[in-house]
Amino acid sequence: MVTAALSSDDRRRVLRFAASFLWADLEVADAERRFLAELARELDVDDGPEAVAGLLASPPVPEDVDPTCVPPAVADLVRQAALRAIAADGRVDRDEMTMFELLDDLLPRSPLA
Repeated sequence: MVTAALSSDDRRRVLRFAASFLWADLEVADAERRFLAELARELDVDDGPEAVAGLLASPPVPEDVDPTCVPPAVADLVRQAALRAIAADGRVDRDEMTMFELLDDLLPRSPLA
């Protein structure tokens, strides 16, 4: 993931979207917990362990994962993080992919796409 140009807010935004997919089945498996911690490190999120702990304690509120508020420059990273989150537990549920397709439809497209 290329994150050097991301603001702190954008890094947290990507992490919150990933967490929302981990919570899709209302349970967060150990593999998913490890994934979120690793993603926070990859994103170099300020206070990453605390941010991860909060996202694992309860899912992000809908206002914090509004795809219409994602800047176009961050949208592809959100897509990538969501797909990685879906696969983090080793199984892909049809409902998770439906949720991803909705996210994909609502996220802005890169001008180059």
